[in-house]
Amino acid sequence: MLPAMPWEATLLVQLGATALAAAFVFVLLRRQRHSFGTLEERATLRTLAFATSAIGTLRQGLSTRSAQRVLRAIVTHTGVTAAALYDPNGPLAFQAAAGSPADRHHRHLAGERLAVLAAAASQRLQLWRVHADVPVPSCRLHSGVVAPLLVGDRVVAALVTYHLEAPGPSALQIAGDLAELLATQLRLQQAEEQQAALARSELRALRAQIAPHFIYNTLTTIAAFVRVDPDRARELLHEFADFTRRAFRDPASEFTTLADELVYVHQYLLFEQARFGDRLTVRYGVDPEVLSTVVPTLVVQPLVENAVKHGIESDRGRGTIVISAEDQDDECWIEVRDDGAGIPEAVEPLEQPGALGNIDRRLRHTFGAGHGLDIASRPGGGTSVRIRVPKYRPGVKAS
Repeated sequence: MLPAMPWEATLLVQLGATALAAAFVFVLLRRQRHSFGTLEERATLRTLAFATSAIGTLRQGLSTRSAQRVLRAIVTHTGVTAAALYDPNGPLAFQAAAGSPADRHHRHLAGERLAVLAAAASQRLQLWRVHADVPVPSCRLHSGVVAPLLVGDRVVAALVTYHLEAPGPSALQIAGDLAELLATQLRLQQAEEQQAALARSELRALRAQIAPHFIYNTLTTIAAFVRVDPDRARELLHEFADFTRRAFRDPASEFTTLADELVYVHQYLLFEQARFGDRLTVRYGVDPEVLSTVVPTLVVQPLVENAVKHGIESDRGRGTIVISAEDQDDECWIEVRDDGAGIPEAVEPLEQPGALGNIDRRLRHTFGAGHGLDIASRPGGGTSVRIRVPKYRPGVKAS
């Protein structure tokens, strides 16, 4: 079984946009505890809410373009003379307030790189004297506040706010709070990348679990048809080629439509029905309204394969597999049911290595804790596995 995502990363992903609002509330509460209560300071703190309007841009990563958008919002709403964002390689972007005397300061950013990065390396807010080493008479900037952006224990960037005179406590606090909000977005982006990598890894694991004995059995079945029914053998061979192409290609997307997933299931069952003959009966009950529902890739086929392997193949008798997909208001209910041997009472299927636990984790990560696999089984009485999938979920789409 693949390891579960670290709970810190999972929590960040589940918070999503809520994390930004929570962070801002935290800022306001902390200000109250430290008695920042003047009208000027409260008005300044309110501008943080407006500044956050562009901070979500960093969920796509830190780049020159995203940095410029963030700085434009910060300068517009916080009243600083200018601001800059640096990554470890140097300045990414600079923005001066409209009509401020700092509009040409971008020419000096490269020369400030070492001083800014050295201040950020302390991992603490630092007050920095602009042009301290080499005075520039034409530049009226007096001070800069260097606020490091921390992801984990690593400084990934630095926010610099520039001031015409020494900044007071409120300006220092605002710089620190803005840096924390920016860092929160970068942490969310990193967590989402980790989740995407995990999803691709688990998808590859599911494909790798297409048992070698299934391939061997299918090829043996096709070979048996070559003499007695060449047309059937040719049809199965074409289907097998398409099935393996789908099964072993690199996962371009972790989501697909239910219609495409059921095509894949149908191909798989063609080979199993050819192998088992009249021992295996398959029934479908699918509402047309749910065919466009987006589901995680390879969420149904492994359930069907599990039903064949543990419900039909191990029973040695005849068996029926029923695959249904029902339209239930804003959800699609998918069920794979067999009348085979069932699961022994001592076995907890979701705790066993294999496809079921993998699918359960992917469903919970995608749709929430209430959307895992619902398994009902009794020895000798068959097994039913049900999935509840929202018909629409932001960010979940087939490519």
